[in-house]
Parts: sequence; structure tokens; C-alpha cells
Amino acid sequence: MTFKRIYPILLIVFTNLLGAGVILPVLPIYAVGQMGATAQQAALLGTAFFAAQFLSAPWLGRLSDQYGRRPVLLVSQLGTVLSFVLFIVAGPVGLWLDGLGINFGVTGGLVMLFVARILDGLTGGNITAARAYLSDVTGPEERASSMGYLSAAFGAGFTFGPVFGGLLGTYGPVVPFIGAAIITAGTFLLTFFTLDESHPPESRGVANAQETERLPLRQIFSNRPLFLVILTGFLGTVAFAAIPPTFALYVDQVVFADVVDRATIPRNIGLMFAFLGVATVLTQAVFYRPLVKWLRERKMIVFGQIIFMLSVLSIGFITNPILLTLMMAPFALGRGVTDPTLQALVTRFGDEKAQGQMLGLFQSVISLAMIFGPVWAGWIYQNIGPSETYIASGLLVSGGIFTSLLLLRERSLDVVPQAT
Repeated sequence: MTFKRIYPILLIVFTNLLGAGVILPVLPIYAVGQMGATAQQAALLGTAFFAAQFLSAPWLGRLSDQYGRRPVLLVSQLGTVLSFVLFIVAGPVGLWLDGLGINFGVTGGLVMLFVARILDGLTGGNITAARAYLSDVTGPEERASSMGYLSAAFGAGFTFGPVFGGLLGTYGPVVPFIGAAIITAGTFLLTFFTLDESHPPESRGVANAQETERLPLRQIFSNRPLFLVILTGFLGTVAFAAIPPTFALYVDQVVFADVVDRATIPRNIGLMFAFLGVATVLTQAVFYRPLVKWLRERKMIVFGQIIFMLSVLSIGFITNPILLTLMMAPFALGRGVTDPTLQALVTRFGDEKAQGQMLGLFQSVISLAMIFGPVWAGWIYQNIGPSETYIASGLLVSGGIFTSLLLLRERSLDVVPQAT
């Protein structure tokens, strides 16, 4: 594998996640503080995004198999740019909606935030297409490493994005969304001018709908190794999904509850996310390849799930900002070694023409987990307590540990299929 072949897509993923990372420290606080949302409603913004992505990801995956990765990436990025524009105008448009006298049950501004998240989710095929792109340009034996590089690009985007967003948040609640729109518009231009198509017409599946149809559920459930891989990803992600919609609120309302200068809180949250991003980059760029060679893929998943469970449980007991920030390191290690390994295993269950579809299926399952995660997390956060959200999340990971242990018994995954 030559880095020259994969660096364009990694750069595009980095800039895309940079834009997405900008809103991480501010969106939940913005929804609660400016749009009158409850903690549970703010968490449901995540559900709205991933529900839309759940519906669109398989369709976009099939489109990328039929028409190529590049067109799907371009359309997805345009949708993201437009969604950030909707965030920018959510305040004034929301006031206009309120003036119409329509009873939405929430403020018009919060309605606009939901519209923006749904639009971004519906066009959110960029990550699925990026994974399929890497599968196109790497062999089966290199796929785990390439997915590790992809996760490193994720981590780098989330390293600088939240810091940038937190700093912009000190200048006003809408300024981070303006920054995100500019960055994602740049991502679109980068894709348009620099990215070559990786999936030429002769490699694409037949466009006939009958031949590119979705995988039957019966086939998934009857394939025990595939089912265990997908279930492990689902359980771990349901637990992980408690973090993004509640962490900023947790830090704002619990960790920094006594801070007088509230304008500094988005910056501090951004720095915490930045530390998480640095730890993720180090995991993928430095530790992942030696670990996967030493442990092999299935043991790596068990190792990652255990580290992830212990770190999430710890968050629920920590209110010191320095200790909480340091806990992001094992959190990044646990998730950082598990996710790319699961993605690599998923590609074992389809030929080259179906890799986009297989990764689209996996992304749909992950999106389904992300739909349910904010629902239960927001409810526990609001009705039981902030700390209990992370304790419950840690306990959920134990289910993923169990299924990953079952994967150790699947000898069929020991053989790496050859490229055809």
C-alpha cells in the first residue's frame, strides 16, 4: 500500500471532520441556551441526524457501487454545507416561524436545528463512500491498516475542529457554524478538483435493481461471523452514542458548574475534545498497526472493548476537569482500535463489487445504534442524572465484550480472502 494512493481521500475526510468537529463543543449548549431545548431534546438532535443517515446510507452505498465514489462524495458534502447554513439562519428563521403562530411544541429555532441535522444525515454518505474508496485502492491484507489511517484522519479532524469551534464560540453562539460552513465548502472544492474516481465503470455492479438489491436479513442472521461482527459494532456504538449529545452539557452543568465566566466553557470543552483527537491520532498512527500485528483482529476487538468499558465507567465518577481530560486517552484507545478493525472484518463478507454495499450495511447498523443511543442517554441524563448516563453506557459495553469473545471462536475469519 502506497500512501500516495490514499492521501487524497484522507485529506478530504480530515477537512470534512474538521468542519463537523467545529460544532461539537457548542451545539448542545446552543440548543439548550439559545433555542430553549431540554437536555433530552438536545440529545435527540443526534437521533435526528442518525435516523436520516440510517435511511440513506444503504442507498448511497449502492449508488457509489453503481456510479462511483466521487459523485456520492460531492453530493454528500453539498448537503453538509447547506445544513450548516441552516444552523446560521436558525435564529431569525425560527423567530419567523414562531410569529406564524404554528404550535410545534418547541421553539421555531429548535425546529430549524432539527431540519439542519436531518438534511445533513440524509446526505451523509461521505464516510461510507470514503470507506469504499479505501477498499477500492487497497488489498484485503492492507485493509485494516487503511481503515486505521481513515480513523486517524477522523481523529485529526476532531482534534482541531473542536478547538477551532470552542475559540469561535467565545465570539458568539453562531460564529462556529459560520466557520463550519466555510470549512465544508472548502472540502467540496477539494474533492471536486483533486480526487480521482477509484471505482471505474468496468468494476461497478450491474445497475439493474434486481442485481444490486439489498442483502436479505435472513442471509445476515444465518451468517454467524457476519452477525457477530455487526452485533459487536451495534452494542459498542449504542454505548458510545451517549457521549456526543451529552458530554458538552455534562461539562457545562457538572464539571464547570461553578465557573463564573461562562463564555470560556466552549473553549475548554473544545480543548477536551482536542485531547481526545490527539489520543485518537496517536492510537491510529502509532499504536494500531503494531497492536493488530500482535493481537490479530479479533483479539484486538476484545482488547478495545474492555478498555472502552473501563474508561466510560470512569467518566461517570470524575468531576475534575484535568482528570476527565486525561480519561479521554484510554477512551480513544478503546474506540480507536475497535472501529477500524470491525470495518475491516466487514469487507471479508463481499466481493469487490459489493464492498460499498457491505460498508453501507455496516454504516446503517451503526446509524441505528446512534439513533437509539441519544434517546436513552438523554432520558437518563434528564430524569436520573448526568453521571448515571456514563455508568449505564459502560455497562452496555459489556454486551459488546461478550459478542467479541464469541468472535474468537469463528475460525472462518482466520483466512484473508484474496483479491479477485
